[in-house]
Amino acid sequence: MNIKLIIEWGISVLLLNGIAIGNYPILFCVVLIIKFRIFMTMYRFVIFAFVFLLFGCEMDQPSASSKKEVPLSKTDINSSFTTPSNAGSKIDNQDNISKKIDSQNENRASSEAQFGEIEKIQANLLKANPDYRKQGNIHEKDGRIFAAEFPNCGLKDLSPLRGLELNALDLSGNPVREIRHLRGMPLERLFLEYTSVESLTELKDANLIELRLNGSPVRSLKGLEGQPIENLYAVNTQINDITSLAKSNLRQLWLTESPVSNLKPLEGLPLVSLTLHRTLVEDLSFVRKLPVIQRLHIGETLITDLTPLKGLNLTRLVFSPERIKRGLDVVKRLSNLREIGTKFDDTGRDLTGPENFWK
Repeated sequence: MNIKLIIEWGISVLLLNGIAIGNYPILFCVVLIIKFRIFMTMYRFVIFAFVFLLFGCEMDQPSASSKKEVPLSKTDINSSFTTPSNAGSKIDNQDNISKKIDSQNENRASSEAQFGEIEKIQANLLKANPDYRKQGNIHEKDGRIFAAEFPNCGLKDLSPLRGLELNALDLSGNPVREIRHLRGMPLERLFLEYTSVESLTELKDANLIELRLNGSPVRSLKGLEGQPIENLYAVNTQINDITSLAKSNLRQLWLTESPVSNLKPLEGLPLVSLTLHRTLVEDLSFVRKLPVIQRLHIGETLITDLTPLKGLNLTRLVFSPERIKRGLDVVKRLSNLREIGTKFDDTGRDLTGPENFWK
């Protein structure tokens, strides 16, 4: 192949490429070359053009892999939010995942913050109570401290708990006497068993459902008025007045070994279980106005007449038969009675069915 032929083929490539892509500078150069009479014969040009068009067009098409990525314009970004219906669920899922991750991060940060707050409370309790050894448990959920357990922890000073929004608090077995620092807490469950607490007036703003006072020197229930209390444990206390329980929601009441005698304030309450073991109660007539009473413990009391039990739907009865002067026949006719006995306490139980008890 001579130099003239090479030049002819080169000019043909330039000419056809310029025509194909509309590159006018190339066309201009080719025209100049032709002007200087450097050009191939027409038949060679026609043959080359045919071959070029046959194979060159396919080569000119860019492949998907060779395309360059171009950053999206604002218009492209805005239009991308208009998604086809079948893609919406995917974007929603991605949004949900993002929200879940954000929520987890927030919860983690909140938990870490609360852990620091709990440590601070523990340190303050230790500082205020020399006998405390951080053995208590403080519980948090969803970034809020809601409960604390300090049984037998040697606590006397509760000031480090001031301002907490506790729903449940166990202070049983502590020598604490003053509970003014619990004022304003939305307490639902409070355990003050075997403490030195004498007054409950600081609890008037609580929302108590369950209160345990066993073994405490509490004398009055003032402070419980209007509270939705359902379970009250007052075993071995100094309580002699239960007026504050009138119109409450009491369902279970334990007054064992407490010097209470007047139970009229209980009339009309939804009591299901009532324990009066070793109290000073003499008159049982108030039970006629306990519409749903089922379990009654009047063992070792001053009660001698059981006739007020007539027609009641009792399922359990604990009493002292040797003290009863009237009404044993009434008890024998209680059709729903399933358990009857003379003892039901920490020292033992002798409950049995009526058919065995009356043998």
